[in-house]
Amino acid sequence: MPRRPYSDAVQTHGHPVQRSWLGPAVAIGSVAVGSALIAAWNPGDTGQPLCTSQMAFGVDCPFCGGMRCVNSLVRGDVLAAADHNVLLAVALPLVAIGLAVWLWRSMHGQTTPVPWPTDRRRSMLLGAAIVVGLVVFTVLRNVGGPPWVEWLHSTSYLG
Repeated sequence: MPRRPYSDAVQTHGHPVQRSWLGPAVAIGSVAVGSALIAAWNPGDTGQPLCTSQMAFGVDCPFCGGMRCVNSLVRGDVLAAADHNVLLAVALPLVAIGLAVWLWRSMHGQTTPVPWPTDRRRSMLLGAAIVVGLVVFTVLRNVGGPPWVEWLHSTSYLG
């Protein structure tokens, strides 16, 4: 029996049915459900730290304030979201746009290239740049200084 090449289509009554949109749809659904759960829970500024690094060491990790950031973004308060975690407040809408583009292209039978370098050297450089960026962000949000540095701290929002 000859092997058929891998196909994304499933035969239903002799007609191919494309399921290439299923992956992005599941990803978008998961993000939507997670965001809705965070909004329903409303982690808010209760003064109780939720992050292990904040509870154990009293320092903000790069993702401290992330749930409050998502909660604020879901409620449309972009400034509060940026105040909780400016890194996530910028990255999460970009991820949402990327997921929407992935879904759109999948629904129209197009593949979506992964925005990551394929050669090892560039991939390592990009990975290192991301790690260095996260370390710099973490250090800046944990030191005192000018108001813009204080603003990076995850608990600086009081309103």
